[in-house]
Amino acid sequence: MAAPNCPFHGLDSLWIQVAGLSCNLRCAHCFNASGPGNREMPALSREEVNVLLDEAAQVGLRDVVFTGGEPFLHPEMAEIAGDTLGRFPATILTNGILLTDRIVERLSDAARGSIYSLEIRVSLDAPTEEENDRIRGKGSYGKALAGVARLEKAGFLPIVTAVQFGEEDAPAALEKFETLLIARGIRKPRIKFLPAFRVGREEERSGGYGEDERITTEMLELVGPDQLLCSTERLATARGVWVCPILVNEPGARMGDTLGESFRPFPLSYGACATCLRHGAVCANVATAVREE
Repeated sequence: MAAPNCPFHGLDSLWIQVAGLSCNLRCAHCFNASGPGNREMPALSREEVNVLLDEAAQVGLRDVVFTGGEPFLHPEMAEIAGDTLGRFPATILTNGILLTDRIVERLSDAARGSIYSLEIRVSLDAPTEEENDRIRGKGSYGKALAGVARLEKAGFLPIVTAVQFGEEDAPAALEKFETLLIARGIRKPRIKFLPAFRVGREEERSGGYGEDERITTEMLELVGPDQLLCSTERLATARGVWVCPILVNEPGARMGDTLGESFRPFPLSYGACATCLRHGAVCANVATAVREE
């Protein structure tokens, strides 16, 4: 049976894989298998990013998301953020390890001079050091929390993102994360849970998707294609444009060399598409919980 298509309604958000697949961590569940020394996807230069922004601005782009790999491995990430904030709201997805005082100061300067917002999402996959470091690597817990604290001190409201594996219900997990962040001096914790996509390194760990775990036409009609971010988003890399960041290692999800070539429907033939539909707009900057002061 042919997979249903997700229509393309226009480019609202552009994801940019600014540092390629290079990362200073090697997380056990990473959907694109980023890690130290991964050169499968080169970094983009500052000039290349600005060309992408120029092209996207012409078609009504609303916001930009920088992803990786680890974006702050790019030596000009703060400057690229500043360039972007001159035209669009921006989000940076980071593991927090490289959020030094100097980097946070440069980000703060860029945000202060813009009418647009700069959101920063920091990954932390468990509220305890032992659990988190088992997934993300030794020492990552303390360094990520230190980065969150620096951001908060500089006036940002970082979103802490955690992959939920289903062992614990969301309310209990939220309470633990909230307690942790408040104890660390974060006055208004913002926490976002993400599903585990069984691709990349997580496919090796979990066994991946079964052949029956696919979106059907009936499922898409029931929920609606607007639940899928591929109806309004694309991922730009140094090797072309993909439909979304989750499927960047899938040759069939490559939409073309340029943004313009990518503006077309996409066949939802991957198991990860079903996860996205089931959880709804998982990549958006919407926190699962925000503690009110």
